[in-house]
Amino acid sequence: MKAAFIDCSIAGVSGDMLTAALIDAGAPAKKVTRAMMAAGKPFGGVKVSIKRVNVSGIGAIHVGVMTRDEGGRNYLDIVGQLKKLTMPEEVKAASLKALATLARAEAKVHRRKLDRLVLHEVGAADAVADIVGCCTAAHELGLFHREVLASEVAVGRGLTTFAHGKLPLPAPATLEILRGVPIRGKPIDAELATPTGAALLRTLADRFTTAYPAMKVEAIGYGAGTRVLKDVPNVLRVCLGEIAESSLELQEICLLETNVDDVSGEVIGYTIEKLLAEGALDVSATLMLMKKGRPGFLIRVITMPGDAERLARLLMLHTGTLGVRVLPIAHRYVLQRESLPVEVTIGGRKFRARVKVARDRGKLFSLSAEYEDAKKIAERVGISLREVISKIEETARRKIK
Repeated sequence: MKAAFIDCSIAGVSGDMLTAALIDAGAPAKKVTRAMMAAGKPFGGVKVSIKRVNVSGIGAIHVGVMTRDEGGRNYLDIVGQLKKLTMPEEVKAASLKALATLARAEAKVHRRKLDRLVLHEVGAADAVADIVGCCTAAHELGLFHREVLASEVAVGRGLTTFAHGKLPLPAPATLEILRGVPIRGKPIDAELATPTGAALLRTLADRFTTAYPAMKVEAIGYGAGTRVLKDVPNVLRVCLGEIAESSLELQEICLLETNVDDVSGEVIGYTIEKLLAEGALDVSATLMLMKKGRPGFLIRVITMPGDAERLARLLMLHTGTLGVRVLPIAHRYVLQRESLPVEVTIGGRKFRARVKVARDRGKLFSLSAEYEDAKKIAERVGISLREVISKIEETARRKIK
């Protein structure tokens, strides 16, 4: 599968850096330049310079966009002008999507309706040119027909001007756009992630990951920022290549662990039930010998990263443990899974029971009866749980392919 990976973990993301990295990875500079100048023309015009630079020993491309335009125009007016431009439909659709992402974030931050929203810096000719230029470069590299992954986004520290005051970085609109995206603060006094860069990233990326994907890299591009940063090269990196097709999904998970030696088995069992009910992927408790020869339990909880803190608190609440170890960014491969209902006849009566089904490359890999459904049937019919589970799974194998 053709894929691209956008690495924003080094020095964040901006529109010009992303465009530059795509050019360095193989997008034709002349086509991108023409598209940027055409996009800026209705807004007073832009001058575009594309040159090779050296950033902390790394060869990169720098895209400079100059304009006298200061922005301050209605969002819908910008949309109208973009729709009039002659460009490939994929480029136009992506450009409008990125602009809409920007506008919705600004509207939410400033509590404005979109039809009355005025975009200042992000509505100026250079910002519009950055958007169209980046989408043109992405089109030329076939990114709209690749799976595009992106890293966590580095954000800087310091203050940014907001309305009539100052707010800490990231800028409010940038943070709004990156809602749900993994970000990491760096001790760098600069705006590493800009609203335009964040909007373009959300437009291009299909999903985000905190680790490089397993891929065969075929092309690499570096886009340089304008500022010189201390201790960190101010670059964004793009990798193009292939990801091996697989029916296995690689999930990012967290592993929570704690040792307890003063909790009864009944409390351990109750805690496991609560954790599973609250969204834990799996929970286990292993008997162990602890200090001074006391028997205890090692409790392990597998969870999605976003649920880790909540479930750690739940673990503390029910066991009384004062600390929970977190092993972050572990990974696991999982098969395609679904829960399907089947009709089964047991003891002369018809029941509806759910079955957990796993598939590998579309073919049935395994199936198992849902415990709670099998338990209810066993209680109503008066036969063993083991026999009910066997009958449900036997029926499911005949019906599910």
